[in-house]
Amino acid sequence: MIRTSDDTVERGVVLPLVTALVKLPSLADPTTRSSVTRLLADELREPLTIANHPNAVIHLSHLAEYCTERPRRLVALLRVLSLVEPDTRPMNDLRRHIGMMHTLDLFEPDDLTRLLKLLGGIVVPDIADIYRAVAGDAASGLGRATTYLEVFSILEDLNSRPDGIPRPIVFIEHVAVKVRKDLAIELRLWVDEQAAKREITAEVAALRESLRTDPPDDSPPAPGTVAYLLLALRGEGPSGDLYRLTPARHLGITAEWSPRVATDRVGPLEAIQTHVADLVEQAERDWASFEPDIRIEFILDRDNINLAVDQWPAENDEAVPEPIGSRYQVVVRSLERNSDDKYLRVWRRRWRALAGQARTCRPVDRDGCVRAQDATQDGVRELRSMLSRRHEVVALLLSGPPKADPEPQDEITSAVKAGVPLILWHRKSSPDKSFVRAVDYLLHDEDDDHPFLERVRRARATAFGERHVAHPCGELSVLYDDPMRRVLPHRAAPPEEVAVG
Repeated sequence: MIRTSDDTVERGVVLPLVTALVKLPSLADPTTRSSVTRLLADELREPLTIANHPNAVIHLSHLAEYCTERPRRLVALLRVLSLVEPDTRPMNDLRRHIGMMHTLDLFEPDDLTRLLKLLGGIVVPDIADIYRAVAGDAASGLGRATTYLEVFSILEDLNSRPDGIPRPIVFIEHVAVKVRKDLAIELRLWVDEQAAKREITAEVAALRESLRTDPPDDSPPAPGTVAYLLLALRGEGPSGDLYRLTPARHLGITAEWSPRVATDRVGPLEAIQTHVADLVEQAERDWASFEPDIRIEFILDRDNINLAVDQWPAENDEAVPEPIGSRYQVVVRSLERNSDDKYLRVWRRRWRALAGQARTCRPVDRDGCVRAQDATQDGVRELRSMLSRRHEVVALLLSGPPKADPEPQDEITSAVKAGVPLILWHRKSSPDKSFVRAVDYLLHDEDDDHPFLERVRRARATAFGERHVAHPCGELSVLYDDPMRRVLPHRAAPPEEVAVG
């Protein structure tokens, strides 16, 4: 059974967990409960003697009693349930409940709560690398969207280092190197308190010195420094008419990529568009004194990849709203690819080939750009074969818009999995001659002295001014995905406010 800091059995642990589990809609089904048990046994690599029972409360009581015996079992349970239960409010309540349980013998509950609040909303792109450095190569792998609490629970099961520092504390020291200076100070103060309690202050000081890097430049960014407004958007719930928006921002005050995540917003698409314009306006106000080059990136799941986000209004109070893609460099990115290291190796390889071209005023090499021929099963197979043979391919023009009801393997999914960092398409039809010519200009013109993304912005601005003649770039979508600036979706939490209109 889970124990508190005074090593006494924690009372009232199983029943609250059962109460949280019963609220999950998927666990009302006996077949799903049985599948969860089997998956949990596979995840833990140990036999489970939990008998199936037609009464959900009794079955889940046995499951809860088993999982509360060790922190790693609760971590495994969260992983399994994340596969069968979407990010609903009951699932988020369960995550929060387990987070507030005394799952870590190492920390006092108040200390753990304060630490998790410090880490809330912070994206550390190379979190898996930090975990491996702290846990060692023999440690079990992390899930696709692991929480900090899960990492701490796994590390708690490992022995302390030879110097006596518990590995969760080592992990926090590594994270402090990667985040903003103000947050790093708070994290190190927290570690200092833990070190004093355990009489390992000298050992922690030596660890901190070994991790020291060059001091960050805390001076204000020069005018023109790139700033990012990041907008992760995905469907929410089974009805199909709600969306969850997770905004984040990064201003280049520090060299480290550490976008700060804000509160989620859930609502219908029209309300989400309005909120996006509010976020754009707020970024303009907050960053006005720095005069940065603001860029906007929508991180979309596959089902929503064809949304015309670059045509959403940049302001809410304009009679004739200007599209954000006319005012800012706007691209889309793949939520799935940002969430899974499985595609990272080939993605980085192709990105390195593209980065030296598209970031400068040089045209993108024609040898690295291809056009998909057709979206049939045979056409997709040919595309996948070509991408496997030609690692120099960095840009792809789709044969048509991604389908609203995607197949397991279509053109854009195949390109994303193959690591293609730049994908272009017409949102409404197959590319005609005028569209192909426009894309050819954006990618390859040698006389235009603007970088690729600025060419796209200017083309969209022209399309805004020529709305009556249906400019070819008015329906242009550009997926431009940088693996060095990954945006890992954090565990969704219930939004502070649900947008209703």
